[in-house]
Formats: sequence, structure tokens, C-alpha cells
Amino acid sequence: MGNSLHGAGRAARLSDRRPPAAEVEPVTPTPTPTLGASDSLEAAIATPELTATQPWKIIFAVKDRLDPATGRIVDPNWERAWQGAQVAAADFGIEVVLLPNDCQTCVEEQIRAIGALIAQGEADGLAIGAVDSLALVPVVEKAIAAGIPVVAIDTPLNSDRLVTTVGFDNFTAGQVMGEWVAGQLPADSSVAILNGPPDHQNAVERREGFLVGLQAGDLDIVATAEADWMTAPAAEITAAWLARYPELTAIIAANDRMALGASQAAQAAGRDDLLITGFDAIDPALAAIAAGQLAATIDQRSDLQARLALQLLLRHLESQETFDAFSTLPETPLVTRESLDIQDK
Repeated sequence: MGNSLHGAGRAARLSDRRPPAAEVEPVTPTPTPTLGASDSLEAAIATPELTATQPWKIIFAVKDRLDPATGRIVDPNWERAWQGAQVAAADFGIEVVLLPNDCQTCVEEQIRAIGALIAQGEADGLAIGAVDSLALVPVVEKAIAAGIPVVAIDTPLNSDRLVTTVGFDNFTAGQVMGEWVAGQLPADSSVAILNGPPDHQNAVERREGFLVGLQAGDLDIVATAEADWMTAPAAEITAAWLARYPELTAIIAANDRMALGASQAAQAAGRDDLLITGFDAIDPALAAIAAGQLAATIDQRSDLQARLALQLLLRHLESQETFDAFSTLPETPLVTRESLDIQDK
């Protein structure tokens, strides 16, 4: 067993994670952090940071594409992670190279990109946000066999050969959000859930957390659907739900982009009363919360996840240090309009 970090070693499979209703324990959300991009791991998880003794080259593979017009990653959550990775690389004295994907569901494209990376033979390590928890395993294990250690970020991979998986406790965060929503609604309210792709383990964990948290209230879950993390599909699904379920009271979305799509559809239908929540705390979602268009989100600190991933990969490269299977950030910060008001004061 390697060095233990917060949440290390917890089970990755949902069937083992969801407790029966009688065993559900409420979770107290962490206050919204006010830390900035220069946060250190010492401040976050009390782990001393190591600097490099040689110029290691780390590839940072993300799920989404670069926008040629802005030079930024299209998904704001992964753009935030990349910004955090660049700050960390400068602090640690390593080189970090971005490897974007064609889209968030482009599995074959990411497999080919990792295969090309192996063939080039120039990478010392790989930090990857995988677009599929199963399909990427063969090429990732091929990279490991070629001497490229791998840390997964956010989305777990079904492999025991990784240095570790760095992430956020998606199940607990989902439970926090579900409990918060249940506390906002009267009994018998109708709720719908917008999920991420079913082959993304983080999406599965969030959904299961939502379901457990919602048990805190006497609510009716009338519909669930996958919108592939995207805004437009979420808007289309929400429009159809509002037509079919006029009594719908709330929508819980597994990420902010889907929540923003749901908000667009709700506004178009004149349903400003619909309670909508997201997950990620991207800037457009925070603006929507401030404007009263979204009710809440979860800040999973993707910038700090990236920093932790690079630090653990660096430690492994420097001294072959080992870690438990999962290395998770210790906070579960719920962001609401009230918490934003507190930060602004």
C-alpha cells in the first residue's frame, strides 16, 4: 500500500457505493472555497509539494477540443484544469504539454492520440481525462508498458496499473446536491435528472449520489436522461420534459453545461420558477446563479485536481513513490446564490 491521501482506496464501482435508504447518512457540504489559482497542495490537503530535479515532460490529455478562435478548451471545466496544470508546471519545474481531443465523446480519436504519443517516445508521463472508462484502458496500459506512468484525472479508468486516479468524490458531492435540492422542495415535488454518459464513471457516481441524496425528501423522480455533458441536447431534453411533465419542479444536472441548457429551455418556456442545479462551478454557471437562473452547483476544483495529478506524477517519476488507487480532494463545496453573496462582501 502506498502513501494514503484523502479518499484513497475507496471502491470505484457504484453497485458497492450506494447504501440502502435505511443506511443513508446526511452529508454536510463544505463552505465554498475562496482560494485562487495559485493554491498549493499544502493549503488544500496538507501534502508538501516536491519540485523536479530534471525537466520531466508530462502530457496533459483532456476530453474536449481547442476553440481555434479563442485558443481555449471548449469545456470551461477542462480549461480551468489546464490553467491549473500550467501554473503547477511552472511551480514544479516541469514541462506540461496539452493533448486536446476532438470532442467529449470522441473515443477513437483519443485512443489514436495516445497511440501516437507512445510511438513518439518523448513523454515522461501522462495525466489523462479519459473520455471512456473502459475503451481507453488498452492504449493506456500500452503506454504504461512502454514506460510512461499514467495518472487519471476526474474519470476513473478500469485498470490497476495507474499511478493513481485523482479526482473529486463525485458520489458524496452528488449526495450533497440531492439533499440540498430535497431541502428546497415541498413533499411530492417532481424532479428530473440530466446525466452524463453512462460509460463515464464520474457521471455514474454523480447520478447515484443524487439518488441517495434525494431520499432525504418525499420526492417523485419522473424522468432521467443522458445529455452527454452538452448544452444543446440538455435544452432539447428539458423542453420535451416541460411539455410532458408540466408539474416538473426541479432538474438536477450532472454538469453545468447541461444545467445551462436546461435553464435556456426553462426560460424559453416561461418556467423561471424551475429549480435547476449543476456541477463544476464554471464561470457561466456562477453568473447564472448570481442572476437567479440556476440555483446551485458543486465546485470540484478542477484546477486543483490538475495540480495534484501533476504533483503525484512528479513524485512517482522522481523516486517511484506509490499511492493508493484513488486520491481525492477533501472538500465538497456547494455553491449557491447566498454563498456567492458572502464571497462578494
